[in-house]
Order: sequence, then structure tokens, then C-alpha cells
Amino acid sequence: MTTDNSGDVRLSGISKTYGSFTAVHPLDLTVPQGSFFALLGASGCGKTTTLRMIAGLEEPTAGTVHLGDQDVTHLPPYKRPVNTVFQSYALFPHLDIFENVAFGLRRRGVKSVKKQVDEMLDLVQLGEQARKKPHQLSGGQQQRVAVARALINHPKVLLLDEPLGALDLKLRRQMQLELKRIQTEVGITFVHVTHDQEEAMTMADTVAVMNGGRVEQLGSPTDLYENPRTTFVANFLGSSNFIEAEVDSRSGEEIMLKAGGGKLSLPKARCSAPTTAGGKMLVGVRPEKISLTHADDAGEIPEGRNRITGKIANASFIGVSTQYVIDSAVCPEFAVYVQNVERDSRLVPGADVVLHWSPAHTFGLDAAQDIDAGIETVEEEAA
Repeated sequence: MTTDNSGDVRLSGISKTYGSFTAVHPLDLTVPQGSFFALLGASGCGKTTTLRMIAGLEEPTAGTVHLGDQDVTHLPPYKRPVNTVFQSYALFPHLDIFENVAFGLRRRGVKSVKKQVDEMLDLVQLGEQARKKPHQLSGGQQQRVAVARALINHPKVLLLDEPLGALDLKLRRQMQLELKRIQTEVGITFVHVTHDQEEAMTMADTVAVMNGGRVEQLGSPTDLYENPRTTFVANFLGSSNFIEAEVDSRSGEEIMLKAGGGKLSLPKARCSAPTTAGGKMLVGVRPEKISLTHADDAGEIPEGRNRITGKIANASFIGVSTQYVIDSAVCPEFAVYVQNVERDSRLVPGADVVLHWSPAHTFGLDAAQDIDAGIETVEEEAA
């Protein structure tokens, strides 16, 4: 994979307004050469507008777009070293797959196209389909043709706008792996817009979570999931439980908190909220990080773990795991996901339980944030 920066995408103070509506607030963002970068967010968050400003399909209200050292802010799309793949693949129905892929080369006056087209069809594993028409291919195959047609022009950047949105779930997951493989092999910069959290986390090296025309948080999928800095990110990427707590004290790099008559702790490094004694904080923990122990076995729980008591309100068996809802003093609907390896038959609705987890799996957020931020957005997208 190339290591020069000729394919870096640099957005500096870029924004877009339509009358009194601001679609993208002033934004600084760098997408490194050779990376697979995702703009993730719900409808209306500004991600597609941002992509269209990179492509040249929208004129920024302010700010600049650089591709490598080249300022392309005012260049038309056809003069930019980028290509875009849309959700509707826009293949030419009257041309076979070979000619669809060759179209860009022929338009540029390239006489001998066979070697390049064959290599590109092999890259997307469609060499044997070269003489078929688009309607004879599956949705996933058509999508790969669209990628091949875009890549054959050797753009510095490939832009993907919800490219998997029209595919069913199983095919979408297959294509996530295919796109990642293709990006790794060709080594050029991919910028991918999606509302699908799993899609972004499966493929991207770096994810920018957008909300209300701003980047809410930027980082690797692992970092965003394990160390969310806002309730929006915590809820948009997976599920989170939140406990309203009060800062009790600080011991070295550990923050001690009081919640519901008990005590909790978390590492200072996982806290994005003020840690002044007496201050309020939202303590977050993912449902799958929590262990569930029947109250009769509470004495067997190792020391040093965060723990709260409660009663099972509901249990749902979903195959790979059982999802419990716990009623506790600190949270009336505490979610816990337990892998179905060795199930405890006593863990049924009405049972008294202890929830416990490692302090290292706890994160702290500013108490002024809306606990439900991001939840409605995810539900709307799912609908």
C-alpha cells in the first residue's frame, strides 16, 4: 500500500448552508491516503452533503477541499481525481459487463482496454461474467461492477454513498468483506457514507460519527465503541446502560463514585466528564460487559468489581445470548446480555441478582447530556 499523501483528503473549515438551514457546520477533517474512512450517521446528519462536497457535486458555502496538495474546492467533478459509487449503481443496461467497466477508458480515448478491464474484473471476481448484461447479475454482482467501473480510472479517492443500501442483510455482510478486500488490494483512499453502524465498524479503519451537521466523535471502531465521549455515540454504536452518579473521591488514576447507596469506580482515562468531588456524572457500561449472578451466590463474586443489586424483570432468549432486563435502584431497565454457554436455570423473572463488571469496562460522561440521545435516531433508521 502506498504511503505518500497524494490521496489525502483534507477538509478545512468546510460548511454548507441552504438558506437559513445549516447542513454541515464548519468542519476540519483529514482522511489519510490509503485508509478506509467512514462517515456514519442518521439521515439528515450531513454525511452525504460532506461526501458530495468532496466529489464536487455540492459547492461549499465556506472552507476548502484539498486532495493531496491540490485545492479542488472550485473544480467540477470531472476534473477531480475522484470517482463515486452510488446506491443506485447506474450501470448501462444495453452494455455488457466488460463494456460497462471499459466505458471510462474508452471515453478518455484509450484504444487498448482489454488488459485493464480483465484485471479489474478479476479484482472484483467477475471475470467469468464479462459478457453478461447487468440485468443477468445479482445486486451484489452489479455493485462490484460499479466499483470496478469507478476504479479502472485509477482515482486517488473512491467515494461510496450508501453503496450497500439496496442489498439484503446476508448479501450486505458479504459485500462488506468484499469491499474491504478490494480496498486493501488497490490501496487507494475509500470514503464511505453509511447509516449502518455494523457496516462502518466492519470495514472502516476510522469512523467519523456525525450528528446535526457536526462530527460528534472520530476514531477507530474499537475506540468509539469502548470509549464513547457522548451519550449519542454510546447509543448510536450499540446499546449502553447509564447510571446517574456522584463523584466521591479520586485515588490515583481511579475515580470513586456513589450511586444508589452503593459505590462504583472507573479509570480516569475513560472519563470525559469533570471529576470534582460532589460533581454529577453519567456512568456507562455496555450490556455484554456485565456478568449476572444469582443473589445466593453473591459471595463468590471477586473483589474489586463494580456491582449493583436488582431483580430480573424480563428475560428474552435470542439464540446466541439471553437478554435480561433488570430492575435496580440505580436504573429501572438495566440491560444485560449473557452468552448462552452454561445457563443458570435460576435466572428467571422475579429472581434477585447481582450485576457486576470490571471497572475498566466503565466509562464516564458529562451528566448534563441527554441519556436517550442517539436512541431515537437508531430506531428511526431501523424502521
